[in-house]
Amino acid sequence: MRVRHDQTRDSIALPAAARIAAFGLTAIRLVAVLVALLGLWGAPVLEAGEDRAYDLDHVVQETGTRLQWDPYREIGTLWNGRTSVSFRPGSSVVLEDYRTEHRIAGIERHNGSLRFSAEAVETFKSIFAMPERSEDGPTVGAIFVDPGHGGKDPGTIGRHEIDGELFEIHEKDIVLDIAHQLVGLLERRYGDREIVMSRGDDTYLTLEERTEAANSVPIRDGEVILFVSVHANASLNSRASGFEVWYLSPEVPRDGLVTQASAGVNDPQLLSLLNTIRDEELTIESILLAQSVLEGLDSTVGAFTGNRGIKKESWYVVREAKMPSILVEVGFVTNKEEALLLADGEYLNKLAHGIYNGVNNFIEDFERRE
Repeated sequence: MRVRHDQTRDSIALPAAARIAAFGLTAIRLVAVLVALLGLWGAPVLEAGEDRAYDLDHVVQETGTRLQWDPYREIGTLWNGRTSVSFRPGSSVVLEDYRTEHRIAGIERHNGSLRFSAEAVETFKSIFAMPERSEDGPTVGAIFVDPGHGGKDPGTIGRHEIDGELFEIHEKDIVLDIAHQLVGLLERRYGDREIVMSRGDDTYLTLEERTEAANSVPIRDGEVILFVSVHANASLNSRASGFEVWYLSPEVPRDGLVTQASAGVNDPQLLSLLNTIRDEELTIESILLAQSVLEGLDSTVGAFTGNRGIKKESWYVVREAKMPSILVEVGFVTNKEEALLLADGEYLNKLAHGIYNGVNNFIEDFERRE
């Protein structure tokens, strides 16, 4: 079963008290930056004669980036993976990765909002453009995003009392929201590749259906698929919190990676050796992918919660997926403070960007030409 990305989704419903608490929790941490950002977004396009000026939202959408804003120095930084561009309104110099200068005109404030010239937008797009794919080395042909649980299976459930009102949150809703945002980011960055979701709505799928769908995505020779399963955690210890990334333990071998038909050999011993070699390759690639995604999450939500590291386990979805595969646990619904974060749309956006940055950085390293 293959489900493509659908922008339509339901947001997580919160009782009034929980909404207020969640807003307050985020506002305490972000108030300085949010106050500074007020007014940076404005009308999409301004026209004055032959000149066209674009707003910040247009730039972010066109480049697939996220913005970091320093309200004290009035410096903005756009990020996509490891690539960054820093700018200051009124300056004709922007810095790529904090070292390479580009001189462009037309980054200004207009009635309190940021405005970018067409030249600035095109320069940013060229900086953040995908590097050329290798013709002789391995490439990533598809990315399979699997939001866990769904339908009759809610996954982990967080129940907390807030100001006398019950606040309940389900894992299946959290991970579906993150997955939709993640797929949207991947589609903008990798429009020439297959980006597939196991489920795009509140549908129940068995573990077998998920891995069979991933293993059936068509790719060409020399291409690989990346498998990213998104989950939320739970613990009997209500203080447990943080994100972590899992990969398949190397002590658990994958079978059937190399077949007689795919290898063109009949010798059972040689097939076994080839399968072992490929299994080791997938383990290494999965560890590198896990580490990259962990670093991506740390950069976007590390200030809000703990980094629990990468771990190994024989989860079914990563065991049966015949590709580099990881399972991401984005946080604990059983921790009241973290559950409120996981009900906050802005925080889910940070989680999606963190996973995306990790996947993007892995692909750039994986396909890098020597």
